[in-house]
Amino acid sequence: MTTRERQGWIIVASLFVTLFLLFGSGYNTGGLFFPQLVRSFGWTHTRTSWLTSGLAVSAGFTAPLFGWLLDRVEARVVMVAGALVCGFSFLLASQAHSFTPMMAAYLVLGIGISAATLLPCSLVIANWFGARRGLAMGITFAGTSLGGAGMTIAGNFAILHLGGWRAGYIALGIPMIVVVVPIAIAVIRTRPPETREADVHASADALPGLEFTRALRTRSFWMLSAVQFLFAFVAAAAGLHLISHLMQHGYTETSAAATMSLVLALAAVGKLLMGPIADRISARAGLAVNFTLQAIAMLLGAAVGEPFVLPVFVLLFGLTLGAPLVLIPLLTVESLGLKRFGTIAGVAGVFNTIGAAAGPLIAGIIFDRTHSYALAFEIFAALCVAGIAATLACLTLESEKSRLVTADAVASAATAM
Repeated sequence: MTTRERQGWIIVASLFVTLFLLFGSGYNTGGLFFPQLVRSFGWTHTRTSWLTSGLAVSAGFTAPLFGWLLDRVEARVVMVAGALVCGFSFLLASQAHSFTPMMAAYLVLGIGISAATLLPCSLVIANWFGARRGLAMGITFAGTSLGGAGMTIAGNFAILHLGGWRAGYIALGIPMIVVVVPIAIAVIRTRPPETREADVHASADALPGLEFTRALRTRSFWMLSAVQFLFAFVAAAAGLHLISHLMQHGYTETSAAATMSLVLALAAVGKLLMGPIADRISARAGLAVNFTLQAIAMLLGAAVGEPFVLPVFVLLFGLTLGAPLVLIPLLTVESLGLKRFGTIAGVAGVFNTIGAAAGPLIAGIIFDRTHSYALAFEIFAALCVAGIAATLACLTLESEKSRLVTADAVASAATAM
């Protein structure tokens, strides 16, 4: 193993820990705190869902800024700032006594997650790895799901034994600061030394891919944006409301939390499987398969009260829940390249935001009006089918370049006439 390869895998391990603690705690434990806040404050499911929707909005609408920054400054600088923001937002949440300060904490948390997790981790892995990019991305992003599983258990323990949901926020927030910040400073670098120039922006200029303005003219950019919306809508809504959904069908709060932990553990397996699969069959094919299996899972989710349905639902939902976090960045590289990956992914991430904000809220409204999540899961299945179509509509980078050249030639001919 070369020095570069060794350093690359050390970076993978560091990013895994970062996602384990930041995304695992900051985003994937939302379902754990959901029933706690409903019970403690007497909020409706719709109002409580606004917290996760607000997180998604703040994360997504700051993503273009952080994407632009990541094309210009070292990733570790952005990630350290984001980790500090995440940790302090959880400490702020632990002290909230009404809806407004709790919403403020979640809005701040969204900014931290945007700066320190998915976008910078995708950029770093895409730059450090080539042929084994899918495997490296899968291992890295397994941290989000394993972190959700592990930190859900840790948070549940703190809630039960250390003083309720306030203690849960504190227990999950402190490691964000004392563990992630030193790791990011010591280990994480945007690109390998031999491809890194003094100017990060100049380094990106030498990479294959489209400039942002040209990417906006491609079909793949808009299909990737649609995929972001559809994936985030389903994942955010189903993940947030699953514990409440299971409790409605007679499961205890502890067993429902354990089921959510199992789902997240399986999501890590799904990422580890789909990364190498994408290396072999392409991210486009892998993502289409993932959406197909998730559609089946959502139909099963509408009927988790039936005997023997829950185990199959948990298996399929778990394996497909987080894999798009690996596959979408890989598909972005396949279709639009690396040159302006940060900016492109940041802007496309706005659509992820809209989906992640709308999904939990709409599911909450459906429950408050029908007293059931069945209709919500049926809608999730339909959106997964739409995700299949959007994925298959994406093209390769070479095809997009060819289409742009043809479009430019036609435009030039029209101008000449």
